[in-house]
Amino acid sequence: MEIRALRYYLAVCEYGTMSRAAEALHMTQPALSRQIAALERELGCELFERHSRSVTPTEKGRYLRRRTQEIVGLADQTAADFTHDEGIVAGDIHIGAGESVAMRQIARHIAQFRTRYPQVRFHLHSAIATDSIERLEHGLDDLVVLMSHPDNDRYEHLRLQPTDAWGIIMQAGDPLAEQEVIGPADLADAPLIMPGRSWSGDGPTGPLGAWFGEHGRELDVVATYNLSFNATMLVREGVGRMISFEGLTETGGNTDLEFRLLYPPAVSIIDVVWKRNAPRSRAVQLFLDSLQA
Repeated sequence: MEIRALRYYLAVCEYGTMSRAAEALHMTQPALSRQIAALERELGCELFERHSRSVTPTEKGRYLRRRTQEIVGLADQTAADFTHDEGIVAGDIHIGAGESVAMRQIARHIAQFRTRYPQVRFHLHSAIATDSIERLEHGLDDLVVLMSHPDNDRYEHLRLQPTDAWGIIMQAGDPLAEQEVIGPADLADAPLIMPGRSWSGDGPTGPLGAWFGEHGRELDVVATYNLSFNATMLVREGVGRMISFEGLTETGGNTDLEFRLLYPPAVSIIDVVWKRNAPRSRAVQLFLDSLQA
């Protein structure tokens, strides 16, 4: 498979029609159709379902789309690493991370690094831990920031000094807002919105599983989430109370939300991780050196 053909394939997936994709690629529709047909012959399967005015990927087409995004992204990143002179620190650094106030510490390092190496560009990708690890394994991200991930020892890692504290986000008029802290029994049998990475279906996992203890069997989990912004909409509409890290959502004051810490305290450790013995650009290595220093 040629990279060019894969780029054509991604364009058709993005635009949904051969004509719009061809226009975006500055080529004719028949030429693009021939390229897609050749790719289907090479792979021995149909990649699109043809409709009267549009195309949609088949099941195998959707798989190819995911793999193609990885292949093209890695090819672009590799090419960019070779476009700069040896004496100049430049290029791209890709960082994956979940939502955490610890990213402020990473942001501070990025700001300091950019004052020394202004030709380095950073790319942030927000995702849950499993997706971040997958991107790290496929070389799409150079390093990732993880909270209480169980497999950190598989990678080189640097433990950041802050920890993330868990708490409850609730409507301002919620009776629990009258309490200074929230205990496990306070959350039993009431609608709860849990982070997906901390809920297995059988009960809470990780630090939250240890915190809930025997009360974990009594939870009424009505929704899970991976990124917090949309989940706060559920809280505002009265769907339930939301477990979240402190500092991710504005609460109190003139907002319609309140935040209270869990007690006993429930915290998640924060690690920056990267692959052992993986080839790294000079920019990435220097940034890692600055973090470790």
